[in-house]
Amino acid sequence: MDIQRPAQDFVKRKIAGLFMLLQNWSGTLENYAKQNAPWKDRTGHARQGIHSGVDNYGNRFVLYLSHGMKYGGYLEMGTGIYGPEGRPIKPVNKKALYWPGAPHPVKSVKGMQAKPIIGPTINAHIDRIKDTVKDFWRN
Repeated sequence: MDIQRPAQDFVKRKIAGLFMLLQNWSGTLENYAKQNAPWKDRTGHARQGIHSGVDNYGNRFVLYLSHGMKYGGYLEMGTGIYGPEGRPIKPVNKKALYWPGAPHPVKSVKGMQAKPIIGPTINAHIDRIKDTVKDFWRN
């Protein structure tokens, strides 16, 4: 009796099942992120651009959640250019601000504070994801 063949078939089925399990989590993460994004929509493009999926690298899977807009990084990390308590930065000794690359001097600059959703979504679900994957392989 060939025992190797049934074992290989079992592992292939488990790997296919794991891919489907992770695809299910992909949809859960994407929906959660879109529903709970903390920023105020102007066009709705940032929220619509949030996407997730599962990439297959042989027998290794990568579950991902990502922004689809170029400015998604600013939403997650902020611009790093804002004064205390989110107030605009204003010149102290001059009438205007200027830096290399600026098109013209400006009277004030107000950056954007971080309003992350990708990290918080992962953090809210990571333990349950791990548990479901462990349970899947246990059964």
